[in-house]
Amino acid sequence: MDEIDVVQYVQHLIRERHGAVVDVLATNGVRDMEHYAHLMGELAALTHVNQELSDMLERQETLDA
Repeated sequence: MDEIDVVQYVQHLIRERHGAVVDVLATNGVRDMEHYAHLMGELAALTHVNQELSDMLERQETLDA
């Protein structure tokens, strides 16, 4: 498994977790404000990491071209 496969696999896991968190928020699964804040922080972190990985792949494609 090369680096690109690893990054794509991690992005897949990120998308799955992001969807699970959104589902909790959308189905009124939030227990309290602390839980809500935790979920929102997790969404922000997942989004940030996914964007960094996407940017890294894009830079790699540019270097390989």
